Amino acid sequence: TMTSAEIEEQFQSYMKIFKNDPELGKALSLVTFENLFNPDFLKANSKFTSMDDIIWRSGFGIMNLLEVENVNQDKWNAYIAGHSDCSTWLEFGKLAMVTWMKSKLAESKEQSNAERRICKRCAMSQEEQAFLVYGIRDQPTDR
Repeated sequence: TMTSAEIEEQFQSYMKIFKNDPELGKALSLVTFENLFNPDFLKANSKFTSMDDIIWRSGFGIMNLLEVENVNQDKWNAYIAGHSDCSTWLEFGKLAMVTWMKSKLAESKEQSNAERRICKRCAMSQEEQAFLVYGIRDQPTDR
């Protein structure tokens, strides 16, 4: 389990990566509660089994997680702390974000590696860029 400080630190550094990359930024803007509080995440980090479980078990009479801001925050935080590895709802949310961003990043690395393998032309252009950058373009190449 991560400490609050570690969660915050990772949250900030992943957010930076996502905000600086148009593709990842787009994915981030489309992320839903369902994506974040998925069964795998909940199983690993809480006593909850699903998003509905968080909602119904709470007994706060809410229908979805957007309504959380309308309930007593101290009581809601205590409820989350009692059922998860985090001390507050915000922290639990940030942990969910970090977990989601990590897997999204791994996924996008996988994709770009696959694209690099498929697209020989891209690999060549990277090589050509290297020639330009290091000023070795005067050396004979076999092309």
